[in-house]
Amino acid sequence: MSGTFTVVRTLGRSDAAHDILEELPEWFGIDRFTHEYVEAAAKFPNYVAVAAPETPSAWAVSAGAAPPVGADGSEIPSEDVLGVLLLDQRYPTSAEVHLLAVRRKHHRAGIGRALMERVEDDLRAQGVRLLSVKTLGPSASDPGFDQTRAFYAACGFHPVEEFPDLWADDPCLLMVKSL
Repeated sequence: MSGTFTVVRTLGRSDAAHDILEELPEWFGIDRFTHEYVEAAAKFPNYVAVAAPETPSAWAVSAGAAPPVGADGSEIPSEDVLGVLLLDQRYPTSAEVHLLAVRRKHHRAGIGRALMERVEDDLRAQGVRLLSVKTLGPSASDPGFDQTRAFYAACGFHPVEEFPDLWADDPCLLMVKSL
């Protein structure tokens, strides 16, 4: 990817989550789960990565231009969202990455890492001390999820336990990171 991007915290970007998940069937190709992620995007805090405009006024309204970007990212057009992270915080001192997905053509461009860094900064500022993520366990052979686990490990997550029965048909690996 050329150019820069920014990460914005928002809520309710089900449209962007849906669009990105549709592009990644090898990770999110089960309709029932995709639907659950899209519903989660409507209620969990969302962090979205969006290409930064070449000029600050590029997001301003003019004839035929995109609508302005709200401070919360709610008016960023779905097609301009490069990646999305959904955060589930059930306790004051811990949170879970519920979903992290980046458009295929932007993989390996630092977007996933930037989303994680922004979330971690926000969580630390709130006093959160532990971040977790669940992903497909290594006992299920899958090259795509080998990459997913490697990404989380590179971001500082450590495997804790693989649960063979937590998810109906697949082993679930719990990974955690101290903030």
